[in-house]
Amino acid sequence: MSKLFESGFFDRFGVKSLVSVGDGIRKISSLGMKYDDLVIRNSRAIGPTEATLGEYAPKDLAYAFALADVSQKKYTAIFDKDYPSRRDYLRKFALNGEIDFMMTTLADEGIVYDETNYFAYPSVANLDISEEIRDAISDEYKRIYNRHGFGADITGWQYFRQFLVDGVLAFEIVFDAKGENVLGFKELDAAFLKPDVLQENGIMKKVWYLYPDRPAMTRMLYDTQVVYISYAKGNLPSRISYVENLVRSFNLLRMIENAMVMWTMMNATWRVKMIVPIGSKSPQKAKETLAELMAIYKEDIILDSNDGQLRINGSPSVGQFYKNYLFPSKNGEQIDISTMGGDGPDLQNSTLLMYWMNKLKEDSKIPFARFDKANSGGQMSGSAATGVDREEVRFGKFVSRIRSAFQEILLKPLWIQMCLKYNHLEDDELFKSSLGLRFVKDNMFEEIREQEIMTKRLEFIGSMSQLQKAEGKPFFSMRFLVQQYLHMDKDVLAMNERMIKEDEEENGGENTASAGGLSYTAPSAPAGGSSSSSEPSSDSSGSGSSSTPEPATTPEPESTPEPAAEETKPAI
Repeated sequence: MSKLFESGFFDRFGVKSLVSVGDGIRKISSLGMKYDDLVIRNSRAIGPTEATLGEYAPKDLAYAFALADVSQKKYTAIFDKDYPSRRDYLRKFALNGEIDFMMTTLADEGIVYDETNYFAYPSVANLDISEEIRDAISDEYKRIYNRHGFGADITGWQYFRQFLVDGVLAFEIVFDAKGENVLGFKELDAAFLKPDVLQENGIMKKVWYLYPDRPAMTRMLYDTQVVYISYAKGNLPSRISYVENLVRSFNLLRMIENAMVMWTMMNATWRVKMIVPIGSKSPQKAKETLAELMAIYKEDIILDSNDGQLRINGSPSVGQFYKNYLFPSKNGEQIDISTMGGDGPDLQNSTLLMYWMNKLKEDSKIPFARFDKANSGGQMSGSAATGVDREEVRFGKFVSRIRSAFQEILLKPLWIQMCLKYNHLEDDELFKSSLGLRFVKDNMFEEIREQEIMTKRLEFIGSMSQLQKAEGKPFFSMRFLVQQYLHMDKDVLAMNERMIKEDEEENGGENTASAGGLSYTAPSAPAGGSSSSSEPSSDSSGSGSSSTPEPATTPEPESTPEPAAEETKPAI
């Protein structure tokens, strides 16, 4: 059993291991298990995964299956005996030109590199942490990003594309000898990784067994040493990957294409009928004569769907346009040769072909307009959000869902590294859930849509802020309008307030809220309107960090001037 814990390369050759599992890694591997353990112990129901074991299952195995119903929602390839063969088929299937184009389009949309070769950055906007930890997150993320090899080439794009084909990816997180820093990553075969639980000193820990059916190669890794992502959900009949969803429509499309090609080739050449006189030959001799003629003049026409070549009698060819036939004649008897018509259905109509082509496009989830290059489908439109096609919106959401699963290959090691560096983060339940990635985007439709919606909201808030009470004071609080109609949560407002204070400190205590915030121009209104209000756009009370009352509103002078043409509101 002790050999299962050895993770060094030289263990296989009898050399003393240079790598040990640090206490920090062991401790973090039990994080979250105490909550899952409480759920399992207090649950009275039987989950769908647990039910597959039947009534007489070992306790340890039943606990592991119950854990899958509580926290392990991912598709586990090792429990699917057909997965290795399905994966091999999908990898070959993905080599087809149409499928390659669709995968490349989706991968280009999901992974967009900036000028520094980064496709994503850590998002800490919703984290209530110190500046030291914020800087540490940025530094550690860059180090982990480069340890993956993403900063040197297009490895990130290639893994994203592989994820679309295989449906699962797995990596080992390699730590230093003390178990305090991430050294690098090693790609694992996800088809041979088995999740399990292990009890150490009364504490349940998540573990993974690599090659559990091969004793000489079996290794045990803590959950903190493994990154495992999946496209499909466990315990749910579904396609294991994006590419598998394209198999049916593509195969039917290929059948129609092959039939049309074969029909064209058969009708592009003359077909002949031979009548061979056999005279007084016995049936056996007659069959031998016919067999000899068939061996000479028979043509086997095969269309290879992999390379698109037409082979006649095993040799690549474009087809014969004429052929000479030589036959002997004796006693006036000779072979009669006549041409035959091209009977059969007319396959020149491409309606059926276009139907399955559109079905393949639909299954790919890529907007139809991107395939229509003849009508500028390949160009990016800068139209307003009101003109954005719904297909582009759905496609953007689909890409976001794939990114959400893919981002774990960076987020999990980053979270573990931060917990090892700052021990108090281990007990922060919200730290891991609030830590995210901000992907570099190239979808202009989504950006235009967000910008126009935000502009409309600002105009609406400007109009609502003009409403006054009888005594001339604003009817709505500016902070209420911002939270209600700009949909900014308390964390974003708190971050804005913090930056305003930082700007004041940098500028010698001067209030720079309007410079550091977002200003807008309200519609024309009387000067006695809400412009007299000096409420801040947000304060710390919105995030629960302060209870400072709102500043008093300065009343307008008694003499009201003429209405202004336009009026600039305070910063939001």
